[in-house]
Amino acid sequence: MRLAVRTLGCKVNQVESDALVGLLRALEPEVVRLEEGADLVVINTCAVTTTAEADARKEVRRARRANPEAFIVVTGCYAELAPDQLAELGADAVVPNARKAELPRVILEHFGFPSDPLTTPPNEFWGAGDRGLLNNWVRAFVKVQDGCNAGCAYCVIPRLRGRERHRESADALGEARGLLEAGVQEIVLTGVRLGSYKGHPRGVAGLVEELALMGAKVRLSSIEPEDTDEALLRTLARHAPQVRPHLHLSLQSGSQRLLRLMGRRYDKDYYRELVLRAYELIPGFALTTDVIAGLPTETEEEHQETLEFLRELRPSRVHAFTYTPRPKTRAASLPQVPVEVRKRRTREVIALAQQLAAQRIAPKLGSRVEVLLESRRGGQWVGHTPDYYEVLADGPASKQGQTVWVRVERLEGYTLIGPVEAVKEEPQRMLLPMA
Repeated sequence: MRLAVRTLGCKVNQVESDALVGLLRALEPEVVRLEEGADLVVINTCAVTTTAEADARKEVRRARRANPEAFIVVTGCYAELAPDQLAELGADAVVPNARKAELPRVILEHFGFPSDPLTTPPNEFWGAGDRGLLNNWVRAFVKVQDGCNAGCAYCVIPRLRGRERHRESADALGEARGLLEAGVQEIVLTGVRLGSYKGHPRGVAGLVEELALMGAKVRLSSIEPEDTDEALLRTLARHAPQVRPHLHLSLQSGSQRLLRLMGRRYDKDYYRELVLRAYELIPGFALTTDVIAGLPTETEEEHQETLEFLRELRPSRVHAFTYTPRPKTRAASLPQVPVEVRKRRTREVIALAQQLAAQRIAPKLGSRVEVLLESRRGGQWVGHTPDYYEVLADGPASKQGQTVWVRVERLEGYTLIGPVEAVKEEPQRMLLPMA
């Protein structure tokens, strides 16, 4: 069975795609690229922006053109939002998020295989557990939370992902232990609203601490500012760089009024104090963030406030988005900023983000950085530093999964380039052969 999987959007979708492949063992799938001729195509979609929706539609059309005889299954947030449209574009089955647990049954029964309880897990926490596909066999995503209760004025995700659910910590730690025993080096905790995690008595900080004591390198995916407290910062500080000194804290706007209008659960002063405290406590701390340009009613002065706030906070990366109205959200009914103004403001955020990134990366030139080697690209190793810079390194004697020291000799955009100088001395861990 030739299987092509296309995952769009967030890391939670990636975990869920990995889990699905693991639950299709009866098909003995050979994972191929979309253009290589597949019998089965699974497209896991996103709907966080209108661009994400357009990408989903494009992938379905592309899948049908490249694989006219394939069974094409579409799931994810856009499948929740527009199932009829996806069917018209060529999907044979559309399985929304609320019915994601039915994916294995739908696929297996189509190909004449019986489904059983092992292939139809409960939907309470779909995507936890078994894996069929890891993105590089060095880093693995572990999903511990799903859904969102926040209800930001501009966001459609709570409607598409449902109410918050939290995975029991014993279950999550058991999965992580199995991944570490298989040779995975870094565990990335993921969730739709990760910081709200309640499956451990001490929340996400407690889970991170236990993973660190287990010997894992630990990274957090995006986390909301209001869910990030002193306990979590101190946990990162205590275990850095094993617990990665990097947080992605979505800002969205530097305007106090807009944060309140959009239903964000923090204010500007809180965000500032949180980031400054992280810089103070955590060795080598790096901040990445999101900004939405042209939110409804945003004035030119408020746009400038956002730019000035970014200069003050010094993030290493800024993901800039142009606001687009989402269906059935409060923000869609508010007075809208003209589209051309939104686009111009986005360009200005991007230009500033590039300046800030250049300032943050410049001191890395000539330095010695720690790198986890993940894969090979064009004869070089590809990896990331603890503060989440991509690295291209020369070191033919090195092994996938090793942590090494790299001397940075060149900078290209956001990437550090240089030779491997030495292997970092660490407790012995299994290293996997190259896939």
